[in-house]
Order: sequence, then structure tokens, then C-alpha cells
Amino acid sequence: MNKTDGTFLIVTADDFGSSLEVNRAVEKAAREGILTCASLMVSGPAVDDAVRIARSIPTLEIALHITLTDGRPVSPTQSVPSLVARDGRFKDSLTQLGLALQFSKEVQRQVEMEVAAQFKAFEDTRLGFSHVDCHHHFHVHPKLFDIILENALRHGLRTIRIPYEPWEISGAICKGNTLRNRFYRTVFTRLSARCKDKINPHGMISSDGVFGLYQTGELTEEWILMLLDRLRHWPGSFELYAHPSTETDSPGHLELKALLNPRIRERMEENGIRLIRHMDMARLRVHVQPAAHRA
Repeated sequence: MNKTDGTFLIVTADDFGSSLEVNRAVEKAAREGILTCASLMVSGPAVDDAVRIARSIPTLEIALHITLTDGRPVSPTQSVPSLVARDGRFKDSLTQLGLALQFSKEVQRQVEMEVAAQFKAFEDTRLGFSHVDCHHHFHVHPKLFDIILENALRHGLRTIRIPYEPWEISGAICKGNTLRNRFYRTVFTRLSARCKDKINPHGMISSDGVFGLYQTGELTEEWILMLLDRLRHWPGSFELYAHPSTETDSPGHLELKALLNPRIRERMEENGIRLIRHMDMARLRVHVQPAAHRA
């Protein structure tokens, strides 16, 4: 694979289509801030509004955000009874879903149906998409990753988010939630390595690191500035994901303010970090492994 020197950053807003407040934040951050991508919940209550916004901003890359919790299925509820509660919404427990998906052929069949339906629903928007990710990064589950990878290949996708966050880069600036982050580091690093091994034979690529896992829901301007100062020493392609919202007094509103702050863009320019999208990474083959992820 050809390699390009430099440090490149994709900035993604997850949960696009989940609410009007999220949609407004995505639109503002894409037009006025550093946002380059948004991950679309195709069954979200505000999905039609999100699609309208996406069509009005052709430079904003749109991904499929596979959702198996915190929402409703695309499939008829009677077709996926093991996945939904009585109200027709997905069940809340990722742990229970993960165990059922691992050991139940019937649950696997229903998840296969729902994932295929979400890919089809995204295709029907005609937005075009180059990559896929998953709500709560649940696609690191081995069974689910195989299902998503099969659909991604069928739809000709080139990239997929693999939520490996290099501790050597961001660990020193993630001060809180020590036990949680230690658990995340162990689990996501191990499962992400398996995911990398799965996509490599198919010529698919992913970024060299994804930031936001250890600081989820707590992205601030100062934290992003510290990340950019550390990231300048690591050539490669990386992704920073956020959950911006226009809802005041919410963590998402603070994240929106950070994405809009001109100091962030200025610091990127000072550190020689360039904004890109997944489609740029695939086309330019911007894929330089940082030292922390080399064998």
C-alpha cells in the first residue's frame, strides 16, 4: 500500500437523525466548524430532516450508523421479536444482546435481517456512503462484525470504523474514569485487532486510531487542543467522533461549541494536521501506522 506522510483527521458526529437538536448541531458544525462526517441513524425519528440537511451540504460525508439499541428497527417488529421490547423499541441491554447474539442462531438471523434492512434503508436515501460504524461501537462484537462486514462488502464500501484508541496518544490526557477506561482499553484493543484482521484480506481500510472512546460525552475545547498537540507527532489517519447537540446545558452542546471554536482549526493548522473524510482516506490511501500500533 502506498503511504502518504503527514497527520490527517476525520471529525465525525454520531447519531445524526436521532433528534432535531442533533441535526441542527451537525449542520452548524459542518458549515462553520471542523466537522467532515456524520453517521446517520436510518431509523431515527428525525432521519428525514437529517437527509435533507445532508443533501444541502455535499462536502459532508455521511456514514451508516448501525443501531441495535436506543431506537426502533427498520424491519417490521414482528420479524425481529428477540430484538425489541413490548413498545417496539430495541431492548436496552447491550450485555443481554451480546450474549444472545453469540449463542442464539435465531437472534443471529434476526440481527442479519435488521442489519441488511438498515443498509438498504441507507441506500434508498441515495446519499452515497463509503463507510459504516455502529452505535456504542457494538460492531466489535465478533458475530455482529462479521454480519456488518458481509453487508459492507456487498455494498462496495471501502472503509469501516474500528474503534481502536491508541493509549500512547490519548491516555495521558484522559484523567477521569480510570477503571472504565482501563476496561475499554483492554476490551476494545483486543476486539479491534480481530476486526483489523478481518478487513485486511478484502482490501478495506480503517483509520489508525479513533478518539473519543476514553472521553465519551466529555469532549471539550481544551481536551481537543491537547489531543491535537499530541497528535502532531504521530503520522497517520485518525478519527475523532463527537455527539454534538444544540440542546443547551447538555454535554452535546459543549461538544458543539468545541467543534465551532476557531482555536481548534488554528491549532490544527499550526500542527500541520489536515482535515479529511473517509472517502479521502480510501482514495488517497492515507494509511501510515503509528509506532504504537506497529508489531
